Amino acid sequence: MEDAIATIAAAVWTDNWNHMINFKVILLSIVIEAFPFLLMSVIVSALLNNFVSENTIRNLIPKSNILSIFIACFLGILFPLCDCGMVPIIRRLILKGVPLPAAITFMLAAPIVNPVVSAATAFAFQNNLYVVLLRLGTALAVALCTGLLLNSFAKGRQLKSPSQLHGHSHGCCQHMLTSHHPGHSLLHRSINTLRDACHEFFEMGKYLVIGAMLGSLSQIAIPREILVSMGQDSSFSIGVMMVFAFFISVCSAADAFIAASFSSSFTLGSLVAFMIFGPMIDLKNIFMLLHTFRTKFVCCLTLIVIMLCSSAAYLINHL
Repeated sequence: MEDAIATIAAAVWTDNWNHMINFKVILLSIVIEAFPFLLMSVIVSALLNNFVSENTIRNLIPKSNILSIFIACFLGILFPLCDCGMVPIIRRLILKGVPLPAAITFMLAAPIVNPVVSAATAFAFQNNLYVVLLRLGTALAVALCTGLLLNSFAKGRQLKSPSQLHGHSHGCCQHMLTSHHPGHSLLHRSINTLRDACHEFFEMGKYLVIGAMLGSLSQIAIPREILVSMGQDSSFSIGVMMVFAFFISVCSAADAFIAASFSSSFTLGSLVAFMIFGPMIDLKNIFMLLHTFRTKFVCCLTLIVIMLCSSAAYLINHL
């Protein structure tokens, strides 16, 4: 009897130990691969924040609403900003006269349609160009359609009045609400850049580690059969990955590595939905949007993005 109990205990211990090792391997592989791209993203974002004014972006956007929406889709190529810093920038652009639909289109597209995120996605999916093009193309389509829909019914700035703003922000973008004076010296701007990049790196690194932990844990704790049955359903898998993306709030430069860890279990459409919906609408961005824009507008915007992302992902699953 004692020998049987000892054998069972040894088997359970060995099994748990193997699970722990697998968890650490998956977690470290995601984090180590993603950190260089996260670092690159926050450095570029900090440089743009300190050396490029909103006037530069505003001058590139035409006055025509329709044309400005199309141009805004591609500005991310020139201004590869992280999604965590977009809301305060968009608010300033709208106050300076940029049309609301164009500003929102820029906010949705820029964190995804940029060289850093494209490189990260290619690296995460082992240079699978098809996945990269799907992500970029879907992001452009969702951002463009959202801008055109907003242009048809959203009138005015939709910003909260000054009395409704309490002079604070949420998350890693609080430092970006303060515009840097154009007269500051190169040394001062360089110091600000280093400070902003460090602040944003550690703030977003926290979300990356949490997301990687949840992703690793789900693959270890959930039986393979259940994970595959959820992930291979063409509709249910999309909803699961979009909810996952919303709550873990991972930076757009690192989310591809988490998505790639599910590539053997989930449909391609659900992985694309994860990489599109998260940078556009996630938990941290919702708080900043609600702080900046009217609640009704934020609800409409969120609903539009959910519908467009899920529809695009469903089409991808049935290609």
